[in-house]
Amino acid sequence: MGKSGSVMIKNILIKIRRQDTPFYAAVYRYGKILRQLNLPYIPFVHDVLKYERIIRINLWNKLTSTLYYEPIFKSYCNVFGRNLRLVGGIPLVMGSAYIELGNSVTLHGATTIVGAKITDNPKLIIGNNTHLGYQVEVYIGGNVTIGNDVLIANRVSFVGYDFHPIDPIKRKNNEPADASGSGDITIGDNVWIGMNCIILKNVTIGENAIIGAGSLVKEDIPANSIAVGSPAKVVRTLKESI
Repeated sequence: MGKSGSVMIKNILIKIRRQDTPFYAAVYRYGKILRQLNLPYIPFVHDVLKYERIIRINLWNKLTSTLYYEPIFKSYCNVFGRNLRLVGGIPLVMGSAYIELGNSVTLHGATTIVGAKITDNPKLIIGNNTHLGYQVEVYIGGNVTIGNDVLIANRVSFVGYDFHPIDPIKRKNNEPADASGSGDITIGDNVWIGMNCIILKNVTIGENAIIGAGSLVKEDIPANSIAVGSPAKVVRTLKESI
């Protein structure tokens, strides 16, 4: 459709909204009626359509992930195990990083993985049966090591390096941060990290620990403990129940 056709349609819509003539007023009234039209729920018919939609979407997502997303993401990985599962697309990988995945790892397409340019060989290692939720961000300075059977909720950030230098002149000149501003992050086996947490560099979270939602972790958290807050502090030990 050319520009003149678009202009003509736009002018007609303006006339309908203004109800310039009895004809356009009638079109406007019937348009409002159609906008308010609601079809009734028909139990058998709409139940069948609901399950048809669920099956169709799940099948399409599975085929897309198996045949397209997962093979492409594997090309970014140095080592990958069996049963990789990607939800909703391919994670964004930026920079250069060594990536190693264990068996049955789940990642979301909205995940971001960034290898710092200020270090020579940033590494991300994820163990078996570990799940990274929606919009997880992993900024790799030295090594980011995530153990087996780890549950990481949505919008968790692992910050393994300083994004900008402390020196204001270097920041103004858009220089990279110093290599001394990077560090390792280690997450033990069977850790559960709640939504919207931030894990900073030079932090180790011990096995079986739980980090409450919204926490900022800037110091080590011992194994078998629950930590919450900003900064995160241990509020309970789990030794008695494990």
